[in-house]
Amino acid sequence: MRDLPLFANKKEFFVLMGAVVCLAFVSLLFEFYRYQTLVKESLHVGKATVLNHYRKTNDKGKTYDVLKLKLDLGGAEVYTTSWRAMDVTFQSRVKVKLKVDKVTFYDYVKGFYAPNLSIYEIYEDAPPWNAKAWYRFIAEQHENEKLAELYQTLFFATPISKELRDEVQKWGISHLIAISGYNVGVISFLLFFFLRPIYRFFQSRYFPYRNATFDLSCIVFGVLFGYMVVLDFMPSFLRAFAMSVFGFFLFSRGIKLLSFGTLGLTSLFLLALFPSLWFSLSFWFSVAGVFYLFLLLHHFGTLPKSVLVLIVDLGVFFLMLPLVHTFFPVFTFLQLTTPITSLVFVAFYPLGVVLHVMGYGGVLDDVLLAFLSVPSTHYFLNFPVWFLALFVLLSLGAIRFKSLVFVCLGLSGASLFLIQ
Repeated sequence: MRDLPLFANKKEFFVLMGAVVCLAFVSLLFEFYRYQTLVKESLHVGKATVLNHYRKTNDKGKTYDVLKLKLDLGGAEVYTTSWRAMDVTFQSRVKVKLKVDKVTFYDYVKGFYAPNLSIYEIYEDAPPWNAKAWYRFIAEQHENEKLAELYQTLFFATPISKELRDEVQKWGISHLIAISGYNVGVISFLLFFFLRPIYRFFQSRYFPYRNATFDLSCIVFGVLFGYMVVLDFMPSFLRAFAMSVFGFFLFSRGIKLLSFGTLGLTSLFLLALFPSLWFSLSFWFSVAGVFYLFLLLHHFGTLPKSVLVLIVDLGVFFLMLPLVHTFFPVFTFLQLTTPITSLVFVAFYPLGVVLHVMGYGGVLDDVLLAFLSVPSTHYFLNFPVWFLALFVLLSLGAIRFKSLVFVCLGLSGASLFLIQ
């Protein structure tokens, strides 16, 4: 069956763009209503959920707490610091006092810093599911707190300590540990892989007229939605889920999924639905990663699969280097192993789930500790903004001209000689 074009004619294009604009307008109106509710009084007194909490030490040796909160009223994300040590953890419930008279709508959408925020009570709400019991279930299977923390983050998106964050970043696998689009893809792939033989067995005997792809997709989306509820609709997972559902809708209509037009339309749809994504680096990184995946498949898709997997894995890694290190300049040579660790993660993730369900989650602890403890030297690989702009333009031009793919790869590879 031949894939249908994204738009049959110009009329469909303008109608759909109009629908996206209307969706964006409605989303902004809704956000503006929530914003006005928040700033109705100059002093906001209400409840919030702790999304992250860690301690830092400044140049003068003074220690202070950094907190990221999500306000119940309006759902805004607020960053603040406190010189007083706060006894809070992930998902702790707090009551806050916050001056909002100078908070603009722009601040509200992107998330804002509140230097004068006051937390005057910490209490516990009964969670919709027994989260802490699951955290304890994982922790009891590990003697090392760091590894317990690693698995809790991997399965339930809990924040990680600075020490563990540094060890993860030196390997360049932060995108694997944080629950995001990559994890959604791995989970979906594994569910399809294990459920398809079971479905085929029953389909051949009882309902041969059913469409296996459609039915299995519905099951997978149901599982993903349940997982998203457990994660309390974590933004990165919600984005990936929405993108997957939208992609499935296009696929069911016979529209080619692996196309730049589909990626562009999906990105516009998500930006219209969630205005805060305009300020989300993780969102733009995920879009860029998918773009480079499509770019390599577009030009090298006819190669043998074994060769194609290698080209895509290495190619996406090198093409993402200028984008990532424009904002995060710290570099270690261990990050060059990211293509390998990404492939290993596909097997490690389900194995970790199965081992923890069986109560043997600590089986791989020695291997993981050795992996995280590998020494490394930190360097700086920083790209100026003008280089990033040039690189993005060349990348877009590479859709039309295959030679520009090699130019981009060459520029990215040559940048390794600029490490300081």
